Order: sequence, then C-alpha cells, then structure tokens
Amino acid sequence: MRRLKNPKKIRVPGLYIYCNKCKLKVDQKCGLTRKKINLCTEIENHKYKVFVYIPGSAGRAKTKVLDTKDENEAIKQALAFREEMERCNYSNKISITKTQVPRTIVEGMAYYISYLNNETPHEQEHKQRSKGHLNEVERYFKYFVHYLEMQEIISTSLRIEKLDKDIVGKLKSYLLEEKNFAPKTYNKFIGTMRVFMDFLIEEFEFGIKNPFKGFKRLKTEKKVNTISKTEFHGLLKIITQENGIQTLSTGQNKNYFKPWLKNAFLLALLTGRRREELVEMKFKGIIENEDKEPISICIEDFKVNRSNDISAKEAVKLIYVPVISPLKNLLYTLDYYQYKMTDKYILATEETIKRKTIMDLMSKAFTHYFKQLKTNKKLQFSDLRKTYISHLYAKHGEKARIITKHSGEDVMMNHYIDEKVISEVAMDFDLFQL
Repeated sequence: MRRLKNPKKIRVPGLYIYCNKCKLKVDQKCGLTRKKINLCTEIENHKYKVFVYIPGSAGRAKTKVLDTKDENEAIKQALAFREEMERCNYSNKISITKTQVPRTIVEGMAYYISYLNNETPHEQEHKQRSKGHLNEVERYFKYFVHYLEMQEIISTSLRIEKLDKDIVGKLKSYLLEEKNFAPKTYNKFIGTMRVFMDFLIEEFEFGIKNPFKGFKRLKTEKKVNTISKTEFHGLLKIITQENGIQTLSTGQNKNYFKPWLKNAFLLALLTGRRREELVEMKFKGIIENEDKEPISICIEDFKVNRSNDISAKEAVKLIYVPVISPLKNLLYTLDYYQYKMTDKYILATEETIKRKTIMDLMSKAFTHYFKQLKTNKKLQFSDLRKTYISHLYAKHGEKARIITKHSGEDVMMNHYIDEKVISEVAMDFDLFQL
C-alpha cells in the first residue's frame, strides 16, 4: 500500500496525516514505536485529517477524517470542510427554524433532523430516539451530500421537487464501490433515505414520487452466532483476575475481572434477556408458586417501551422470564431467600458502580475472555441471548415466541435462531424407532 504524503502543492492549514492506530498525528516517527515513519507497518491506518480552529473558543476545534487516500482530493475535501464550518458558524449539526418550509434538499434534511430531535411543536409526533440512530441519520445525509458533490450537483441549491431517479441513478455504485458498503449497510442507507423522502412528501405535500423506492434490497448473509456447551463451560473456567488483564496501546493495563462476571454470563444464558433487563432485575420481581419456589422473573421490556415512547402514566410492557431448573439454582446461590421481595438487584447486588457501567463492562469482559478460548469464532455478549432463544425454539417451536415476546416468527428466524442448534437438537429425533 502506498504511503500518504503531506500535501505540498497547496498548503491547507490544519490538513495532516493521522494514524487511527496510535491516535496521533503522523510525523517523522511512529507514535507507537517511536521508530522512523518509513518503518511503520500501520500505513493502512493512516488517514488524511483536517483540523479547523473555532475563533474565540480558547483552542477548541472541529475535525474530520477524510475518506480519500488521494492527495489532491484530500486538499479539495479539506477546503470544502473549512468552508462548510465557516458557513454554518462552526457547527456540524444541521439546523433549521421551526417555521421555515424547506425548499432545498439540505433544508429538508435539516427539518427532518429537527423532527427526529422532537424540536417541532407537535407533541403527538414526539418520540424517544437513541443517540446512535440520530447520529446514523446525520451520517447518511452527509454521505448523500458528498454523492451529490461527486455528481457536480450543489446540494444547497437542489430543490426537493427536482430530486429524481436521474440524480440518484448512480447512487448504488457510489455506496457499494466508492464507500464499500456491505449489503446490510446499503439496505439501511436506502431505507433511511426512503423514509426521509416519504416524510417530506407527506409533511409538505410535494407532488413528486419518492426516487428511492426504485432501489431493491440486497440479499444479506444470515449470521446468527451462538455459544456451544463446551465453549461456555470453558469461558467460565478462565474468568479469573489474572486473565482479566489487557494491555492497552498506551502501555497501561486494564482489568476486566469482576467477582460477579460468571453470574452475569449465567444469568444472560439462562434468561435470554438483554443487558439492560439483566442489570435491572430485582428480587422483588421474582414470582413464587404455592410451594414458595421461584417460577418466573417479572421485568420491564425496556427496548419495546422506549421505542413505543411509553409515558410514565401508561402501562408498560412486562416480560415474565420462566425460571428453569439451572436458573433456579443460580438464584439460590445468589441468596434468593435472604433478598426475596426486596428492592435489591439480582445481579451484582452489592456493586456500587452505575448499572449502565455494569452493562458496558459485561460486554467488554465477555469479548476479552472469549478471545482467550482461541476458537476462531467472534462472539459477543448478545449471542448468549441468541443461544437461549435458539434452544428454546428447538424445544418448543413457534410457541417460543410467547416467552420471548417477539412480534412474529420471522423476526426470530432471521435474527435469533441458529439453525445449527436446531440441527443438533434434531439429532435426538427418533423416526419410527428404527
């Protein structure tokens, strides 16, 4: 791979080469090894980056990693970014006044972002949306503006009603070849733009057709990963303080070990619930039978309630997790009889850090420890949920949806069911007792 060179033809203030590996400006020496830069083996992580100081801000700046390896194109993008920052008063947030009717495509994007941020006076349209979703929409808008620039179309003057199939005709090639989008990302991008244009057409009654409706979804590879019995037991064995140490690129050590980690992984596997639900489970949510034995755990479905924007006065959606035999044993080891009917958390009962911190730590610790098994599989903490649902479906079929609370069987099959697990369970199927 060719090494990047600092642009010499036109001196653009703030344009330099940045290393995504060591997170430093590329100079005469490598920021990681301190050896000469021509000996650096991380050239694929070298990117052009532009740095624009904000006037009167005591040194604060706006930065952007450029999506090009070409020296001339880097200069062009850096100058364009500087002009954009000056034009929008050094804010990369798209904004628009609430009373202004959008005319250009950029104004339409600005209005839509305001709508997603609940900045309209129509409370009936307000909805809680994640920061990740909002950032994703803005990112996709910037990609589309860049696409228009490559077609020599000025986005700030392109009127909404002029956006047609001819203009978006080369968008597929741009996303798949220029941006190197995977099919899943491509589908998300087109879906976002389609919803955006539908919104504008309905909101302001533009008499046009949505140019994004002609794009067909690309087929994506179904990847549902689960953990095997051997892998899970091996994982539990290596969860020690010594194995929890990771040396960071800065040379510092970080330890992911917590005494409650094994219980966290067990609770995730035996309930099939999401991280937020796991860390919020409380002993008072456990329901007993007539023999005073736990039979289910009642917990709020935070994801669904958040997406439905449930208010404080509405009835929230609840989930009743069946207490299977190994889960019952786990609850007993967690001092169920001592804490039952109390407000104590089931997981990490005496932990003082925030529940959100526990959530993040569970995910990072799972990835850290699982790598040490050297299975060549890339599993995440969320795959414990898929393992539970796959085995539940193999045992009970479509009835499993009653427990998981999924909207349909298709959702389970496409996102949660590992067909290898189904095949493994089916090996015990005795046909005609042959």
